[in-house]
Amino acid sequence: MGTAESKAYEMIVGMILSRSFAPGDRLVESEIAQEIGLSRTPIRSAMRQLAAEGLLETRGNKGCYIPKLSPKDMNEVFKARAYIEGKLAFEAAYARTDDDISTMKQLLAEDKLYYSERRHKEYAEVNKKIHLMLGKIARNSYLERFARQLFWRSELYIFFFDRFYVPTEADGLLRDPSKSVSCNEHDGIFTAIEMSDGEMAEQAARQHVYTSYSKMAGRVPKSGIMGI
Repeated sequence: MGTAESKAYEMIVGMILSRSFAPGDRLVESEIAQEIGLSRTPIRSAMRQLAAEGLLETRGNKGCYIPKLSPKDMNEVFKARAYIEGKLAFEAAYARTDDDISTMKQLLAEDKLYYSERRHKEYAEVNKKIHLMLGKIARNSYLERFARQLFWRSELYIFFFDRFYVPTEADGLLRDPSKSVSCNEHDGIFTAIEMSDGEMAEQAARQHVYTSYSKMAGRVPKSGIMGI
């Protein structure tokens, strides 16, 4: 994507993260373009990319929507994500390079920093990089593509139902990353990869996805949701 498309992509993700939209909402190109100060062309391009990745969905010629969410869909997407990311972690343990290890350590440091400072947008971005890096390290383009689609679809549930992203009066207070299950599990996955222990890496990656799922189980209304 070009610079304008990349900016549009990041800002739309930020709007979803900040709950400017709710599940089931239609994203209107002209309204978004006016709000973020870009023309409709990069907005349209970014929305198509987000639809391809699973964060948005299209309905014929009616444009892009935030997908409706349901317990059944959540169970299916997290189960598929756990399987795919587990396999990627296994492959990554044997394909990783010294440069990969250096990049991983930098991302894990940023992960802890943004978590401690409750910088939601930055934390979401580095969390994405950490998970999608599994595909890059494993060097399997097909699994990487599937993992990206599953990651974004599951992120909708995390954005709307994980309490970390729900605004609270404590947002200005620091958090201790050593007490973060997510940060610790990220460390565990990449420690196993650094040790070239494929089985440990696969188990750690799967457990991490199941942990994310279990934190939100029961928070999605059984009938699905149209809004928050």
